[in-house]
Amino acid sequence: MSVKSICGVILISERPEALAAFYGQGLGLEFEREAHGLEVHFGVDIGEVHFGIHPPGNFGRGSVGQSSVTVAFNVDALEGTIERLVELGAKQTSPPHDEGFGMVAGFEDPDGNAFEVVELNYDFGGESDNAAQ
Repeated sequence: MSVKSICGVILISERPEALAAFYGQGLGLEFEREAHGLEVHFGVDIGEVHFGIHPPGNFGRGSVGQSSVTVAFNVDALEGTIERLVELGAKQTSPPHDEGFGMVAGFEDPDGNAFEVVELNYDFGGESDNAAQ
């Protein structure tokens, strides 16, 4: 057996609706309210990857904590995205810098989860209509 793709990235939050609003406003993602047998949570498809934000109970957890996972979002305009994220209260953890494949800036969301915004210097493909323009 082999892995065909990554089909989902899920953040667990005590405040899933507020965190979905943060990523929606900051990155232009259009989350949908979902339930399908679980507590209410929020999700959006970005290309072929489902990005979900769930309460801890959906994963049998009583609480949440920080981990060493970083989600990277491919964006069209790094500077404008950085400005929007800072206005929304995101904590910038690294300034824009060139990593060879593009410009990258690091942040923490309101729950303390690490994420990056990346302006690639090549066409990655699989971009979603939900991504910020």
